[in-house]
Amino acid sequence: MTSKKTLADRAAAAPTELHKAFAEWLYVQTGVKVDLKTLQLAVSMRHDFQASEENQQSLAARKAEAERKRKAAAAEKKARLQKQLAALQAELDKADEPETAPVLPAETPAPAPAAAPRTRKAAQQPTPAESAAAPEAPAQPARRAARTRRAAAPKPAQA
Repeated sequence: MTSKKTLADRAAAAPTELHKAFAEWLYVQTGVKVDLKTLQLAVSMRHDFQASEENQQSLAARKAEAERKRKAAAAEKKARLQKQLAALQAELDKADEPETAPVLPAETPAPAPAAAPRTRKAAQQPTPAESAAAPEAPAQPARRAARTRRAAAPKPAQA
């Protein structure tokens, strides 16, 4: 950082033509007449201020405060979402509870599986239960071959 003597020397210097032109430009653009010496100090010492220990501490404090607020907002959002999740879970549990247990008739035992056929021909033929259960779905139609120049329809002759 620049020493205080250097800052004091820079503050004692006369405004340059750039400072004067800048002050005039600000007046034209905003209608505000600025003090030339104040403008000179602001322009020439801005970088020294940004690098100063005081400004760095202030920036760190602002950053820590922003992080604290971000964490608090995240915790609040998490709590709100957990509350919504609990309400949805309770609603789901309530929907899953049967109001009254229905009385189901006793199930009849399934028939025993048939013995394996002894010949290949018998194995290929469906049993009476299989043929009565459901008809087979119709076979898919065969795909037509892609048309190429060779397979394309001939062009009609021109007269």
